[in-house]
Amino acid sequence: MSSKVAPFLSAISARRSIYALKPELPSNIGIKDVQETVQTIIKETPTSFNSQTNRALILTGDVHKKVWDSVLNSIEGDSGKKRPTSIRDEAYGTVVFLVNDETTKAFQEQFPIYASYFPPFAEHSTGAAQISSWTALELLGLGAHLQHYNDAVKAALPAGTVPDTWSVHAQLVFGAPVAPATEKTYIENPVKILE
Repeated sequence: MSSKVAPFLSAISARRSIYALKPELPSNIGIKDVQETVQTIIKETPTSFNSQTNRALILTGDVHKKVWDSVLNSIEGDSGKKRPTSIRDEAYGTVVFLVNDETTKAFQEQFPIYASYFPPFAEHSTGAAQISSWTALELLGLGAHLQHYNDAVKAALPAGTVPDTWSVHAQLVFGAPVAPATEKTYIENPVKILE
């Protein structure tokens, strides 16, 4: 394997869901480091027709706590409250991934032959931004895990934060890791070469 690709593959292989967090950043990392990392990934993640539909917000402090408290209170019964409670109380912040659906609609109208493809294209691109951001934040020394309380998070964001035409697609919760991730197991899934 080429030595040029080895660090990249190592980072991808090391990325894990780390749920045991504390609400702080590692001593050598500031929130600006997180912001610059996510900003670069949002900018550089490819989008169909260069539509640039990806958006992101970073929630910290009181806003982070208020949003997750609202998500927690929107869940009926007790069985689904464990994760939002731990996010509210134990995480430092959240990267909220969004898609500008107005841009997707404009491309559907401009290129009607591809209209049905643009929504999945946007999904693919936001997924790429999420995984890249997750991997990068873990390279910074943070622990993180990806969640999908999409409608509840959008409803909980402070009024006027995002346009109605933006949809929430995921939340990358982060903080200082308290414990490593659990061991990951793999299925046999070889990539074949067809000649």
